Amino acid sequence: MIIRLTRYALTYPLWFYATAGLGWSYGLTAVYRTAHRSGPVPASGLAVTAATIAVTLLLFRAVDDVRDLDYDRVQNPRRPLVTGAVRVMDLMLLFFLGMGGLLLLNAPRGAPAAGYAAVCGYVCLILFVEWRWQWPDPERPLLQLLINVPLQTLMCGYVYLGSVQGYDASPSGADLAAALGFVLSLTHLEFARRLVRDPAEHLRTPVHALGVQGTARVTLALAYAAAALELVATRPWSAGQAAGWLVLLPLPVPVLAATRFHRGAPRWPVGLAVLYLLLSFLSFAALGLLDTR
Repeated sequence: MIIRLTRYALTYPLWFYATAGLGWSYGLTAVYRTAHRSGPVPASGLAVTAATIAVTLLLFRAVDDVRDLDYDRVQNPRRPLVTGAVRVMDLMLLFFLGMGGLLLLNAPRGAPAAGYAAVCGYVCLILFVEWRWQWPDPERPLLQLLINVPLQTLMCGYVYLGSVQGYDASPSGADLAAALGFVLSLTHLEFARRLVRDPAEHLRTPVHALGVQGTARVTLALAYAAAALELVATRPWSAGQAAGWLVLLPLPVPVLAATRFHRGAPRWPVGLAVLYLLLSFLSFAALGLLDTR
């Protein structure tokens, strides 16, 4: 089973999960610290947070593969679960044992452990509801994306609880703005990779509900809304906060993608959507590197 799971993991871009874990942990912590004017990002606990997020994203991928098995048999016949390279039981064991291991890893950290337990609880609730009542319908991608928003927000809360260790800070609206802005950046990628101009009837895409132009407008608006929320969090117009304007640097990328799509590209350029997210991570991390208070 270990060999099967290793081969399974290697079929996915592990570099992206590692980058997402680091960007989510360090970058979002930098925004939180900037919002509170609390100085540079501390190294303590960041490695655990980054590893936890990276592995959690891979565990979510395993669960999604199990949930999408019937769909993938038709649309993605080369997926490892479809070909038999890995089994359903393998992936479910990976998920539950992985979650348990990550809880143990975070246990000594106190509040962040409670935050991660909330993430695990929400995921288990989603899985139970889906198993018991077959809800939500997998053919309703917009609803699936909405259900992911609280999950991603809880993960941002986990990062927040780690970021405030070591100094006295009360949660504020700026923290919520930072978290929601980060979630909208992630949601932009989810919309972008599903946006095609002429989708087949069976394709799970918001285009069927919103139309091509409607989905394109939402995709671009998500990037602008994310930037606006991060500006609210960092308040670059305040004295000593000018570095906060860095959160606007990724915005030309989705504008370029929207221009290409408007000119007739068959789908929203997924590579540009990934680049936008990576640049967002970098812009957030830069806040931590430039903040020397």
